[in-house]
Amino acid sequence: MFKHFNERIITYMAPQVPKNIDETYEIIKRFINSRENNTDYIYAITLKSNDEFIGIVALHNLKDEMPELGIWTKVCSHGNYYGREAIGGIIDYAKTLGIKKFCYPVDKRNIPSKKIAIFYNGKLLTECKKIQTSDGRIFQEEIYKIIIS
Repeated sequence: MFKHFNERIITYMAPQVPKNIDETYEIIKRFINSRENNTDYIYAITLKSNDEFIGIVALHNLKDEMPELGIWTKVCSHGNYYGREAIGGIIDYAKTLGIKKFCYPVDKRNIPSKKIAIFYNGKLLTECKKIQTSDGRIFQEEIYKIIIS
């Protein structure tokens, strides 16, 4: 994660790049705690052929009426539909938990990520809302609603 969660990855994301490996360890500890508390499920995405790490897929806010989907993949894996496949996998898993509605926030400029929402029949729930990130960038958030039957 530390190696690949970089400035290019966060272009259309709210989180900042960790300043050092210790910050990454703290993030991973929060992931583990969230899993133990059944509030967020965060998984590494790996290639089936060799277990190479390519990113993270998440199901956030499990106690909400409409949990949130999240995804990022390392730059060199972009364009291979790994993000779409990973979102499909987490949706399938969520269905086993009885979850059928999701929100999928995306920066309106992030066309590949918007295509993931649209692939899963996402409908625009909220128009663009500009949010300033903690490091001063502007995130242009749109939220898609995905309903699975």
